[in-house]
Amino acid sequence: MFESLNELKYTAVNGETYLIYFLEFWVADDTKDFLVKYQIRREGKEIFWYARMSQERAAHDLHVAKEAFEKTPEKELQTQVAQHLKKLFVHVIKKGLDKGFEESHTEFVFSVETPIEKRRWHE
Repeated sequence: MFESLNELKYTAVNGETYLIYFLEFWVADDTKDFLVKYQIRREGKEIFWYARMSQERAAHDLHVAKEAFEKTPEKELQTQVAQHLKKLFVHVIKKGLDKGFEESHTEFVFSVETPIEKRRWHE
């Protein structure tokens, strides 16, 4: 399972074949949100998508006390969040590609308030 979250080949319902690569996981300095970056390639196209998960959503999904996130999360907790976010986001990537969505620099936000929000990524 871990390998398939880092690099996978996916054929969308429209017949297009994509190579999907995990690039990076990090914790935002300002908000302490968790982020991942994926590169998606198909012939003639390169797409970068990002996912952001709030601490509240991570605590909810992983059944972890919110207090565990008060300080910089420990390595074990970060690993759990990274694996969960990657699994969730790969599912979203597949759904998006199946619908023909290929807009690069898109950020998908997972929070407690909204199941998922799509917006433009800003560095």
